[in-house]
Amino acid sequence: MKKRKSTFISICAIACAIVFASCGEKDAGQPEPEEEQEEQTAAESNDDGLITVGFALSGDSAGWSAALVQSVEDNCSEENGIHLIMESAEDEFDNQVALIRSFIEQKVDAIGFTPIVSDGWDEVLQEAKDAGIPVIMLDRTINTEDDTLYTSWVGSDFLLEGYKATDWLIEYMKEHHSGDDPIKVAIFQGTLGASAEVGRTQGIEEMLGAEGNYEIVYKEDGGFIRDGGVENMQAVLDQGLDIDVLIAENDDMALGAIEVMEQNGIKPGEDIVILSFDATTPGFEAMIDGKINCDMECNPLSGKIFVELIKKTLNGDPVEKKTYVQEQLFPADTAADYIDGREY
Repeated sequence: MKKRKSTFISICAIACAIVFASCGEKDAGQPEPEEEQEEQTAAESNDDGLITVGFALSGDSAGWSAALVQSVEDNCSEENGIHLIMESAEDEFDNQVALIRSFIEQKVDAIGFTPIVSDGWDEVLQEAKDAGIPVIMLDRTINTEDDTLYTSWVGSDFLLEGYKATDWLIEYMKEHHSGDDPIKVAIFQGTLGASAEVGRTQGIEEMLGAEGNYEIVYKEDGGFIRDGGVENMQAVLDQGLDIDVLIAENDDMALGAIEVMEQNGIKPGEDIVILSFDATTPGFEAMIDGKINCDMECNPLSGKIFVELIKKTLNGDPVEKKTYVQEQLFPADTAADYIDGREY
């Protein structure tokens, strides 16, 4: 009896050892569930008949950018036959390049991105081209001598925006500024080197220069963020600059500047004429309150066009190299008529 019991215990021990050894081999050889899911994402979506799109955002989606993100997400849906992988570069060029490379490694069907800056894209876009992955840009443009590196671009005519907005300003100041002294202007630029900043700044400076009675007394980078407007407006006051006009290259910077003006007893829209860009809902609200005098629209709702371009490209159909979204100028006295219909 003792011998049988000992034999039974030995068999159980051997069996347990085999089971544990097998479990150990399985754990060592298998990737973690999250890693496995990430590696198979593109392949699984292809198995489901979906088009896998990798999208590299420039940064945090606030204000205008949030509307662009929402437009892309709404249109890059499974109902539209799209599996979307969206990541943020957190406003770092190197991060955005790395994201595009990761999409190439995942073998996505198409890549979209909003370029943080205009230069430095040739190498990574050549890698995408070599991999046979079409690239479509939204919002900002890039500088390259080889436009075959990307398939298409969708966005705004930033130079035209600058022209149209400044043309309004010149006509407005003819009615609201008296005297022979030059009209003193502060320009809060967007992120230097971004195509939105380059185009708008060029349009503004060309128009004001041609007019002759304008003096740009302050021009600095505000990064397209509210804090940039706060810091630049404070710098204007610290330097004792008595400006007649503030041109902020987006609403976030204009709203930051307004905050500083009001803290210092300055009436925005009255003591200082404010021309802004983007025409977001907060910008419209500021116009209705009399704090922004005019807002030049920059339309972020490009997601539908983005999806159409992807499908046409993958089907082998010809596509336009550039597609401009429709935009308009909104003087403050029109804001109340349009605010209820704003989607961003």
